[in-house]
Amino acid sequence: MASHPQVALTHEQVAALAGTSRETVTKVLRDLADRGLLRLGRGRITVLDPDRLRDEGG
Repeated sequence: MASHPQVALTHEQVAALAGTSRETVTKVLRDLADRGLLRLGRGRITVLDPDRLRDEGG
């Protein structure tokens, strides 16, 4: 079973790093999770498809 990269950050911490609101981060992360790129957990974001996520980010 392949290991997926994980980031141990809250939505609030991601928002502070990105210079945006927690609400915006939550919306964007949910969209990415709905498309199968991420899995969201309590204080943890698991990257399921790093290549597609990189492509989506430009």
